Amino acid sequence: MKKKKSKIIALFFVIGLLVFISSSKSIAGEDFQRRMQQKINAPTNIQFEQHGPYYSSGGKGEVQLDAWDIEEKAVDKPKEIRKERLTGTLAVASPVISSYAIYKTCYKSEMEENVVTIRGNILFEVFKKGWTQIPLVGSNVGLIDVAINKGASYVIMQGGKYYLMIDKPGRYNLDIEFLIKASREREGGPGSFNFEVMSAPISQFEFTMPETGVEIFVEPSIKTEIKREPKRTVAWAIMPNTQTITVRWTKALPKEEIAPVKLEPKVYADTTTYASVGEGLIRCQTNLNYSVLQSEISNLRIALPEDVSVLDVQGRDLRDWKVSNKESLQYLDVYLNFGVKGNYILSLSYERKIGEGSVVAQVPWVRVIGVEREKGYFGLAAATNVELAVNKIEHVTAIDVKELPASIWSSTASPILLAFKYLAHPFSIAIDVTRHEELPVLVAAIDSVDYVTLHTDEGKSLTKAVYQVRNNVKQFIHLVLPKNATLWSAFVAGKPVKPAKDKKGDILIPLEKSQLQGEILTQFPVEIVYLDQNTKMRLLGRLKLDLPQTDIPISSLNWSVYLPLDYAYFNFGGDIKPIRRGGYLPSPLGAVVSMQKALTSSVQYEQRMEQFAPGITYQDIDSARTKGILPIKIDIPQQGRLYRFSKLLVTEKESPWLSTNFITVFRQVHGPIRFLILIIIVFFVGIFIKKRLFKHKI
Repeated sequence: MKKKKSKIIALFFVIGLLVFISSSKSIAGEDFQRRMQQKINAPTNIQFEQHGPYYSSGGKGEVQLDAWDIEEKAVDKPKEIRKERLTGTLAVASPVISSYAIYKTCYKSEMEENVVTIRGNILFEVFKKGWTQIPLVGSNVGLIDVAINKGASYVIMQGGKYYLMIDKPGRYNLDIEFLIKASREREGGPGSFNFEVMSAPISQFEFTMPETGVEIFVEPSIKTEIKREPKRTVAWAIMPNTQTITVRWTKALPKEEIAPVKLEPKVYADTTTYASVGEGLIRCQTNLNYSVLQSEISNLRIALPEDVSVLDVQGRDLRDWKVSNKESLQYLDVYLNFGVKGNYILSLSYERKIGEGSVVAQVPWVRVIGVEREKGYFGLAAATNVELAVNKIEHVTAIDVKELPASIWSSTASPILLAFKYLAHPFSIAIDVTRHEELPVLVAAIDSVDYVTLHTDEGKSLTKAVYQVRNNVKQFIHLVLPKNATLWSAFVAGKPVKPAKDKKGDILIPLEKSQLQGEILTQFPVEIVYLDQNTKMRLLGRLKLDLPQTDIPISSLNWSVYLPLDYAYFNFGGDIKPIRRGGYLPSPLGAVVSMQKALTSSVQYEQRMEQFAPGITYQDIDSARTKGILPIKIDIPQQGRLYRFSKLLVTEKESPWLSTNFITVFRQVHGPIRFLILIIIVFFVGIFIKKRLFKHKI
């Protein structure tokens, strides 16, 4: 009987154990799903209303408000918040710039199967009254809970985002929890997920996954630390100001111990050399472009010919350099502050003497010691008036100057005449240097000059000259005035100057140096005024006027001459060309017509000249001049009969001049007698011309 009872008890125990095992398996298989449903259905601070996509949240223990209650509680702020029942959307006032600030955030995430639970804690502050709209997270997540530490708040969804609505200023602490799905290539394989966060100046992020032997990457993190624990791996990261966090993970690869290997550096060099030939020297500027591979180097060695003088060495982190001679070569050792790897540029300046005159010169070379390969370019230019030609080249190739690198072209302002390329050492470049005799060139020029001369019947001529000068290095302009002329004033660039006189008696006017605008020297005016004493004009005669002689060539000359109205002028001569718009007819008939016109205005002319110089003699004017005092500006009275003349290309030794015949006009004679006198004058002038023509024929 006891055995039967024990068998029954054992049977019930086995049945019970089987039932328990089966039920345990069912619970374990449905544990994650059950717990997720319990969390979603559990009481929470967020309530979903059937009337629209609104959520309301409040502090712990606060009375909950839904979207319909917002309209009732905010009746005093109809402009800031309202509800539209037809569309099911909530219209709120636009957020004001800087109406809130987020100070720091902390997000913790945990993955179970392919679902990631993210909990965030955010510290922020609201600055103004009225509804402030703060973005929380995108609507593609499963939002579980949103809570703040004080006051009432509301969550709405607009434009694919959840927003937190707060109507009171103050500092708040926000807790948020939501779910997202992670993507994986296969079970146990690499995976990733990303989600939006509330951006803050600094934030922390922690991710826990129930797997071991994985590498976790968090972007964009400032620093990430991985903590490996039994049955799980935890990644902690400090984040910059960002709006998105991306997490990736993959199986950790086994680390292999790699024995350290010391690699020898491999160095390659490209050289570009600009050589300037002239003044008995070849001056070179070489840039050595190193390419250092595998390992660092801290010192460089370069070989040069023994007769080359190293002038300067430039480079990044350069500590020192020295030159030594060995076996008919010169070695330049360069020491750096730090080891370099990759690209490094060293610049050398050096020169070689080749002698004066026409010679055959060897272009100095530079060879980099300890490199796998070296190649380079040479560009040669003439610094002075020398002619360059190829004499003999070995192991180099002559190329077109356009094939030279840009670094050579940027080293010179002179045109490059010869160009070469080499691929290995040794090589040789010999050139013929032919020196030519230098010729003098102009260092100053007068582009134009305007002369204005007033001549009176007393024989005095007052002349003003304005020279437009371009000067490079000339110190003075030398002027040779007419024999009896006296200088009154001199101005250079609008400023008065003190003229001087040399041993020959030439007038010296100090010059300024022209300003350089681009490649062109600017002009500046040189103004002089002088008085010349000639013979007094009588009944008839011949008048000759001379201009100053300069030691600077003149491109264009213009001369305006004012002569007394009481005379008629004909037979103009000289080495200048008349401009007919001045209005004279250089013939006897023209002289008669001029007499007729002069009679009508001679009285007015005398009155004007009397106003200009009433009773002043040449001696009176000469006594008013003083040495050592800056001159004053003088204007030329423009009175009388005007004649204009011009001339092109006046050289240094030329002194332009003008001559004319004149005859007086009798103002006291009237009527037929005046006409008779004119006929007699024309008759005698005709006889004079006839005799001259007959004499030339003989």
